[in-house]
Amino acid sequence: MDNFFIIDYFDWQPQRRSVVDRFVNRCLRKAGIPMQLASAAAFDALINRLRSRSGVASEPLAAIFSGSMTNVEQRMNMFHLIDQVLAYGVLGDVVELGCYQGRSAALFGRVMMGHKPQRKLHLYDSFAGLPGGDISDGNVFKAGGLCTSEEVVRANFRRYGLPEPVIHKGWFNETLPDALPERIAFAHLDGDFYESIKVSLEHVYPRLSCGAICLLDDYNDPAVNPGGWNLLPGVKKACDEFFLDKPEHVVPIYSGGYSHAFFRKF
Repeated sequence: MDNFFIIDYFDWQPQRRSVVDRFVNRCLRKAGIPMQLASAAAFDALINRLRSRSGVASEPLAAIFSGSMTNVEQRMNMFHLIDQVLAYGVLGDVVELGCYQGRSAALFGRVMMGHKPQRKLHLYDSFAGLPGGDISDGNVFKAGGLCTSEEVVRANFRRYGLPEPVIHKGWFNETLPDALPERIAFAHLDGDFYESIKVSLEHVYPRLSCGAICLLDDYNDPAVNPGGWNLLPGVKKACDEFFLDKPEHVVPIYSGGYSHAFFRKF
């Protein structure tokens, strides 16, 4: 199936974050102010106009960030990874742990529509924001952050004419023990914090079919990608500990200004 719907489904208005933007945004986060400065785009436009008027031949300043929670590169990776397991008939349903507003889930749902037999898409979220993190989780997000509702998720699916997913509301340690499908073909773990990823792996891993793919959001390995987005180091810490006695290896993949990785179940 084609993947042009990725551009149609999502707002990919490019944004640039200057050094000043990043510094101010870090201060705003520490102060608990839910606001993001993005002045670089305006300055880029001004600089490009001045270059044009002066006759300076140079490339326009390019965006280094696109999308809000993910970017085009990540969405392309998502598309190809889930399409792969469905095309090759890996057994099981599709799950996303930490669905937020359901935008990535909508992509999964759209890809699933192009394959038979039809599978179920299960989404898990507290819908009460993030739990409290620990020292390994950095200071990007605080307890209660990224709070949304089930209705926002359902509205996103209705907007694109997609079948409604099966939504499981609650903290992972409450829902995962009894509410995961018996077999899983594709999993997207987006729990942000160490404990959330640890619990997710403990419950999802045993249910992954042979050949299943698990995509790990926010995983960055500085040894592989020194300049990668590494503001949620608890994700890698949880994965490193979990896979110490497992045969699989986590593989970081290029994802533009953000970071994620995957492993394939043996």
